[in-house]
Amino acid sequence: MFKPASGKWEMRKMPRKTNTAYTVGMMIYNDNTDNVFTTTTTQCNIKGIVQETYASEASTEDIYVLCPCEVSCTFFATGGSGTLTKAMEGDQFDFASGGLTIAQATSTYDPVELVKFISATEGEFKFNYTFGVED
Repeated sequence: MFKPASGKWEMRKMPRKTNTAYTVGMMIYNDNTDNVFTTTTTQCNIKGIVQETYASEASTEDIYVLCPCEVSCTFFATGGSGTLTKAMEGDQFDFASGGLTIAQATSTYDPVELVKFISATEGEFKFNYTFGVED
C-alpha cells in the first residue's frame, strides 16, 4: 500500500481502464492504453496513488489519483517480497505485481529508491526519474 510522505501532491481525475479494479493506495501508471496498476516491469509513466476503490466493470468513470508535483516527493510503501534493512537506504527496487507493494528482493527496472528505512516491511521511497535519452 502506498501513501504520500513528503513534498507537494495534487489530486487529479484520470481515465480508468474498463474491466479493471482499483484499490485505495494502489500505484498506477499509463501502459499506453490507459491508467492501470503497476506491475513487476513498470519503469516509466508512473502517475500516482489511487484514492478510491473501484470495482471491475465496463465503465469509463474517472478515478481520483494523488500525483506528485515535484521530483523530490516521497511516499510510504510496504514490501511484498523480501525484507528491508537500514543498509538498503539508497538502493533501487521494482514494484511487485498488483500495484500495492514494492518488491524489495527485485532490482531489474528500478523505478523506486529507498530513502528511509522504517521497518522490515515498510519504507519511505522516491521515484527514480530519468533525464535525457535512455538506451
